[in-house]
Amino acid sequence: MKKTKPVDWLFFGALFLLFLLPPYDPDLGWQLRCGEIIWQRQGFCSLNQFSVLLANYAWPNYYWLYQTIIFPLFRLAGLWGLTLFNALLMSLAFFFFYQAIPNYRWEKMLAVGLVIFFSWGVFSLGIRSQLLGFFFLSLLLWLLPEIEKKPKLAAFLPLITLVWANSHGSVIIGLILLLFWGIKETIKQPKRFLFWLIILFSTTAFTLLNPFGFKIYQVAWHHFAGVKLSGLIAEWVPPNKAIWWLILLSGLAFSFYSLFNSLPVLAFAFLALKARRNVPLYFLLFFYLLFFLPQTKKWLGTWLQKKDLRKGLAALTATLILSFSLVFQLPLAFNTNASWQNYCQKSRLGYPCQAVEFLRNQPEKGVIFNRYEWGGFLIWQLPEYQIFVDGRMPAWPTLSGKSPYTIYLETLQTRTGWQETLEKYGIDWILISPGTYMDLLLQPEPKNFGWQETFRDNVSAVYKKL
Repeated sequence: MKKTKPVDWLFFGALFLLFLLPPYDPDLGWQLRCGEIIWQRQGFCSLNQFSVLLANYAWPNYYWLYQTIIFPLFRLAGLWGLTLFNALLMSLAFFFFYQAIPNYRWEKMLAVGLVIFFSWGVFSLGIRSQLLGFFFLSLLLWLLPEIEKKPKLAAFLPLITLVWANSHGSVIIGLILLLFWGIKETIKQPKRFLFWLIILFSTTAFTLLNPFGFKIYQVAWHHFAGVKLSGLIAEWVPPNKAIWWLILLSGLAFSFYSLFNSLPVLAFAFLALKARRNVPLYFLLFFYLLFFLPQTKKWLGTWLQKKDLRKGLAALTATLILSFSLVFQLPLAFNTNASWQNYCQKSRLGYPCQAVEFLRNQPEKGVIFNRYEWGGFLIWQLPEYQIFVDGRMPAWPTLSGKSPYTIYLETLQTRTGWQETLEKYGIDWILISPGTYMDLLLQPEPKNFGWQETFRDNVSAVYKKL
């Protein structure tokens, strides 16, 4: 690795502060509950014991290693433990990315800044399991060129994919990158065909060393080609039009300049155009390869001929990020993590904290028909209840062929058969947002439908079955 200077420390200190983000992930709740179950040695949390829809459904919980990390962190340090973990993980990810780019210091900072800017919609939610995929991809981008110099480093690749496969399903994207990289290196040096074949075989084989074996690939394929999640779940919809066109045009333009690298760029572009959750992975690869192009080096070298100018731009960039982090990001983190009430109020999903407290104090528990986005939170905060649906489930198959999310939506919208659905799954409580179809139907005369309103505020409405 290149020698680290004070401006580098300033830059990464600024990044660490920038990523001190409170954990806003809507799936955080069920991830923490699964972590608790695993630590209690009750299995890998692979049977659906939280939701009555598809109760006891067996699913490959390939997040299990991530869950075993975040649960003790939360138990020991609360929200701040998860916030600090996010800052450390993202700082390390960009450290490897920074080290991998063979350009001047300011160009490295520019590449990091561009990835963050175009990916902030994903990053701003704080710690999430998919950020481990971002970290491992960054690690690969640093390690692969190093292997060309020191082939013995290839021994680390199977270990990386082993940990990756037990943390998040995006390990498949890492294997795609390795495949393209191996093809490129074999074309350049045909004698190394066997070397890269062994790497590809071993890294793929190590991904199967997980509690669920080949099923992690079946789930990934089902997400990709099975249920059309792009019409159901926010993170699976395509990015906004500006980012969509930027990805498409940048990917096509890149293919004109680099034949060897155009295939992985276009493959990653396709995934990013399909789902916004993949946008950070595309920009990480794109800017990494862009700064390797001779044309980029030549243009930047012509523009940044003066060494003092490069130093000044690097110092200015690090100072600006640090200033933004100190003025905006750090106060937000302190304010949000200051109390549980603050965390609930700052949540983008408007968590029903008062309603949860109300339900926690009820002598009669039971099954809750819940707003989908609150599922993980309720699994976390009301373990004595069961819920109807949550964020693990949208791609799970049902006998009707409908996504669990579709079944939930049709019930919430009080379409034909909604009362039968509530009866079928033994719903005792309804916890939904005010003003939804179901709430507007029930509120005037809930007794006509067999329900009683028991709680209401500006965030939620609670009904109890009579």
